Amino acid sequence: MVYIGDKTRETPAMLLAGGRPVDAGVVGSIIKPALGRYIKPKVAYIGAANGDRESFYDMIGPLLLEAGAAEMHFVRLARENIDNNTTRAVLSDADVVFLSGGEVEDGINWIKKHGLAGLLKELYLAGKQFIGISAGAIMLGDWWVRWDVPDDDDTAALFRCLGIVPAVFDTHAEDEDWIELKTVLRLLGDGSHGYGLRRGGIISADSRGTLVDLENKYMTFVYKNGLFEIQ
Repeated sequence: MVYIGDKTRETPAMLLAGGRPVDAGVVGSIIKPALGRYIKPKVAYIGAANGDRESFYDMIGPLLLEAGAAEMHFVRLARENIDNNTTRAVLSDADVVFLSGGEVEDGINWIKKHGLAGLLKELYLAGKQFIGISAGAIMLGDWWVRWDVPDDDDTAALFRCLGIVPAVFDTHAEDEDWIELKTVLRLLGDGSHGYGLRRGGIISADSRGTLVDLENKYMTFVYKNGLFEIQ
Protein backbone atom coordinates (compact mmCIF):
# COMPACT_ATOMS: atom_id res chain seq x y z
CA MET A 1 0.00 0.00 0.00
CA VAL A 2 1.23 3.50 -0.80
CA TYR A 3 0.49 6.32 1.63
CA ILE A 4 0.52 10.05 1.14
CA GLY A 5 2.08 11.68 4.18
CA ASP A 6 2.47 10.18 7.66
CA LYS A 7 1.76 6.44 7.70
CA THR A 8 2.59 5.86 11.36
CA ARG A 9 -0.46 7.51 12.87
CA GLU A 10 -3.75 5.76 13.53
CA THR A 11 -6.43 6.66 11.00
CA PRO A 12 -9.83 7.11 12.71
CA ALA A 13 -12.49 4.70 11.51
CA MET A 14 -15.53 6.05 9.71
CA LEU A 15 -18.94 4.84 10.92
CA LEU A 16 -21.90 5.38 8.61
CA ALA A 17 -25.39 4.86 10.01
CA GLY A 18 -26.96 3.85 6.72
CA GLY A 19 -30.72 3.49 6.78
CA ARG A 20 -31.00 5.44 3.53
CA PRO A 21 -29.01 5.51 0.30
CA VAL A 22 -25.57 7.08 0.48
CA ASP A 23 -25.85 10.16 -1.72
CA ALA A 24 -23.32 11.77 -4.03
CA GLY A 25 -22.62 14.52 -1.52
CA VAL A 26 -21.45 12.04 1.12
CA VAL A 27 -19.33 10.21 -1.45
CA GLY A 28 -17.71 13.44 -2.58
CA SER A 29 -17.26 15.21 0.74
CA ILE A 30 -16.46 12.35 3.13
CA ILE A 31 -15.57 9.05 1.48
CA LYS A 32 -13.52 10.51 -1.37
CA PRO A 33 -11.17 12.43 0.99
CA ALA A 34 -10.70 9.27 3.06
CA LEU A 35 -9.61 7.30 0.01
CA GLY A 36 -7.60 10.27 -1.19
CA ARG A 37 -4.95 9.54 1.43
CA TYR A 38 -3.72 6.78 -0.86
CA ILE A 39 -2.33 6.45 -4.36
CA LYS A 40 -4.58 4.06 -6.31
CA PRO A 41 -6.34 2.83 -3.16
CA LYS A 42 -7.24 -0.83 -2.81
CA VAL A 43 -10.47 -1.60 -0.94
CA ALA A 44 -11.21 -4.92 0.78
CA TYR A 45 -14.98 -5.33 1.07
CA ILE A 46 -16.31 -7.59 3.86
CA GLY A 47 -19.95 -8.63 3.44
CA ALA A 48 -20.09 -11.34 6.12
CA ALA A 49 -22.93 -9.58 7.99
CA ASN A 50 -25.24 -10.08 4.99
CA GLY A 51 -24.03 -13.53 3.98
CA ASP A 52 -21.87 -12.11 1.17
CA ARG A 53 -24.91 -11.08 -0.82
CA GLU A 54 -23.98 -9.81 -4.25
CA SER A 55 -26.78 -7.21 -4.15
CA PHE A 56 -25.09 -5.43 -1.23
CA TYR A 57 -21.75 -5.44 -3.01
CA ASP A 58 -23.35 -4.22 -6.24
CA MET A 59 -24.77 -1.26 -4.31
CA ILE A 60 -21.61 -0.31 -2.38
CA GLY A 61 -18.91 -1.15 -4.91
CA PRO A 62 -19.78 1.57 -7.47
CA LEU A 63 -19.90 4.21 -4.71
CA LEU A 64 -16.39 3.32 -3.58
CA LEU A 65 -15.13 3.31 -7.16
CA GLU A 66 -16.75 6.72 -7.66
CA ALA A 67 -14.96 7.91 -4.52
CA GLY A 68 -11.61 6.93 -6.00
CA ALA A 69 -11.03 3.25 -5.27
CA ALA A 70 -8.66 1.83 -7.88
CA GLU A 71 -9.28 -1.80 -6.93
CA MET A 72 -12.15 -3.58 -5.17
CA HIS A 73 -11.67 -6.99 -3.57
CA PHE A 74 -14.71 -8.89 -2.27
CA VAL A 75 -13.45 -10.80 0.79
CA ARG A 76 -16.00 -13.61 1.12
CA LEU A 77 -16.13 -14.96 4.68
CA ALA A 78 -19.70 -16.30 4.95
CA ARG A 79 -18.74 -19.89 4.21
CA GLU A 80 -17.32 -22.79 6.15
CA ASN A 81 -13.98 -22.94 4.37
CA ILE A 82 -11.85 -20.11 3.02
CA ASP A 83 -8.26 -19.80 1.86
CA ASN A 84 -7.08 -18.14 5.05
CA ASN A 85 -3.61 -17.24 3.78
CA THR A 86 -5.00 -15.54 0.68
CA THR A 87 -7.66 -13.75 2.72
CA ARG A 88 -5.10 -12.42 5.17
CA ALA A 89 -2.89 -11.29 2.33
CA VAL A 90 -5.74 -9.40 0.64
CA LEU A 91 -6.72 -7.68 3.88
CA SER A 92 -3.13 -6.79 4.70
CA ASP A 93 -2.48 -5.43 1.22
CA ALA A 94 -5.63 -3.29 1.10
CA ASP A 95 -5.56 0.39 1.98
CA VAL A 96 -9.20 0.46 3.11
CA VAL A 97 -11.35 -2.21 4.78
CA PHE A 98 -15.08 -1.72 4.27
CA LEU A 99 -17.55 -3.61 6.50
CA SER A 100 -21.00 -3.79 4.97
CA GLY A 101 -24.39 -3.99 6.68
CA GLY A 102 -26.66 -6.88 7.60
CA GLU A 103 -26.79 -8.76 10.90
CA VAL A 104 -24.14 -7.89 13.47
CA GLU A 105 -23.95 -11.35 15.05
CA ASP A 106 -23.59 -13.08 11.68
CA GLY A 107 -20.78 -10.78 10.66
CA ILE A 108 -18.87 -11.18 13.92
CA ASN A 109 -19.37 -14.96 13.96
CA TRP A 110 -17.91 -15.42 10.47
CA ILE A 111 -14.97 -13.14 11.20
CA LYS A 112 -14.19 -14.97 14.44
CA LYS A 113 -14.73 -18.39 12.88
CA HIS A 114 -11.92 -17.69 10.45
CA GLY A 115 -9.69 -16.20 13.15
CA LEU A 116 -9.58 -12.73 11.61
CA ALA A 117 -10.73 -10.47 14.47
CA GLY A 118 -7.23 -9.99 15.83
CA LEU A 119 -5.79 -9.30 12.40
CA LEU A 120 -8.41 -6.65 11.65
CA LYS A 121 -7.65 -4.83 14.88
CA GLU A 122 -3.91 -4.99 14.21
CA LEU A 123 -4.42 -3.58 10.72
CA TYR A 124 -6.51 -0.73 12.09
CA LEU A 125 -3.92 0.19 14.72
CA ALA A 126 -1.22 0.09 12.04
CA GLY A 127 -3.02 2.87 10.17
CA LYS A 128 -5.37 1.18 7.74
CA GLN A 129 -8.60 3.06 6.99
CA PHE A 130 -11.72 1.22 8.22
CA ILE A 131 -15.23 2.15 7.09
CA GLY A 132 -18.36 0.47 8.45
CA ILE A 133 -21.96 1.02 7.47
CA SER A 134 -25.02 0.02 9.51
CA ALA A 135 -24.20 -3.38 11.08
CA GLY A 136 -20.62 -2.90 9.90
CA ALA A 137 -20.40 0.27 11.98
CA ILE A 138 -21.77 -1.51 15.06
CA MET A 139 -19.22 -4.30 14.55
CA LEU A 140 -16.37 -1.81 14.91
CA GLY A 141 -17.45 -1.13 18.50
CA ASP A 142 -17.16 -3.20 21.68
CA TRP A 143 -20.46 -4.99 22.33
CA TRP A 144 -23.78 -6.08 20.86
CA VAL A 145 -26.70 -8.19 22.03
CA ARG A 146 -28.48 -11.39 21.02
CA TRP A 147 -31.74 -12.91 22.25
CA ASP A 148 -32.13 -16.68 22.56
CA VAL A 149 -35.91 -16.10 22.57
CA PRO A 150 -37.10 -13.00 20.66
CA ASP A 151 -38.85 -10.39 22.85
CA ASP A 152 -37.81 -12.17 26.05
CA ASP A 153 -35.25 -9.90 27.73
CA ASP A 154 -34.40 -12.64 30.23
CA THR A 155 -32.66 -14.43 27.34
CA ALA A 156 -30.69 -11.37 26.17
CA ALA A 157 -26.90 -11.74 26.31
CA LEU A 158 -23.96 -9.61 25.26
CA PHE A 159 -21.31 -10.66 22.78
CA ARG A 160 -18.04 -9.04 21.84
CA CYS A 161 -17.59 -7.19 18.58
CA LEU A 162 -14.25 -6.17 17.06
CA GLY A 163 -13.43 -3.58 19.73
CA ILE A 164 -11.61 -1.34 17.29
CA VAL A 165 -13.42 1.61 18.86
CA PRO A 166 -13.97 1.24 22.65
CA ALA A 167 -17.64 2.20 22.61
CA VAL A 168 -21.11 0.85 21.86
CA PHE A 169 -23.00 2.00 18.78
CA ASP A 170 -26.41 1.55 17.21
CA THR A 171 -27.49 2.78 13.78
CA HIS A 172 -30.73 4.08 12.19
CA ALA A 173 -32.89 2.70 15.02
CA GLU A 174 -35.05 5.79 15.59
CA ASP A 175 -38.27 3.95 14.77
CA GLU A 176 -37.52 1.19 17.30
CA ASP A 177 -36.60 3.65 20.08
CA TRP A 178 -33.05 2.26 20.08
CA ILE A 179 -34.19 -0.88 21.89
CA GLU A 180 -31.08 -2.93 21.08
CA LEU A 181 -28.69 -0.21 22.21
CA LYS A 182 -30.67 0.27 25.41
CA THR A 183 -30.59 -3.46 26.09
CA VAL A 184 -26.81 -3.52 25.66
CA LEU A 185 -26.46 -0.68 28.16
CA ARG A 186 -28.77 -2.35 30.70
CA LEU A 187 -26.67 -5.50 30.50
CA LEU A 188 -23.45 -3.53 30.88
CA GLY A 189 -24.87 -1.96 34.02
CA ASP A 190 -25.16 1.36 35.80
CA GLY A 191 -23.09 4.16 34.34
CA SER A 192 -22.73 2.58 30.91
CA HIS A 193 -23.13 4.72 27.82
CA GLY A 194 -23.45 4.31 24.07
CA TYR A 195 -24.12 6.21 20.90
CA GLY A 196 -26.95 6.28 18.40
CA LEU A 197 -26.23 7.24 14.79
CA ARG A 198 -29.44 8.44 13.17
CA ARG A 199 -30.24 7.78 9.52
CA GLY A 200 -27.59 9.38 7.38
CA GLY A 201 -25.35 9.97 10.38
CA ILE A 202 -21.59 9.63 9.99
CA ILE A 203 -18.85 9.90 12.60
CA SER A 204 -15.15 9.29 12.79
CA ALA A 205 -13.93 7.37 15.82
CA ASP A 206 -10.58 6.11 17.09
CA SER A 207 -9.14 3.59 19.52
CA ARG A 208 -9.22 6.16 22.33
CA GLY A 209 -12.96 6.59 21.93
CA THR A 210 -12.73 10.05 20.38
CA LEU A 211 -15.85 10.71 18.29
CA VAL A 212 -16.22 13.44 15.69
CA ASP A 213 -19.48 14.28 13.94
CA LEU A 214 -19.27 14.36 10.16
CA GLU A 215 -22.98 14.25 9.29
CA ASN A 216 -26.16 14.43 11.41
CA LYS A 217 -25.13 14.69 15.08
CA TYR A 218 -25.06 11.43 17.01
CA MET A 219 -27.07 10.81 20.18
CA THR A 220 -25.50 9.86 23.51
CA PHE A 221 -27.33 7.43 25.82
CA VAL A 222 -26.33 7.08 29.49
CA TYR A 223 -27.84 4.35 31.66
CA LYS A 224 -28.05 5.45 35.29
CA ASN A 225 -30.19 4.24 38.19
CA GLY A 226 -32.40 2.23 35.84
CA LEU A 227 -33.14 5.17 33.56
CA PHE A 228 -31.72 6.55 30.32
CA GLU A 229 -30.39 10.05 29.90
CA ILE A 230 -30.30 11.07 26.26
CA GLN A 231 -28.06 13.88 25.11
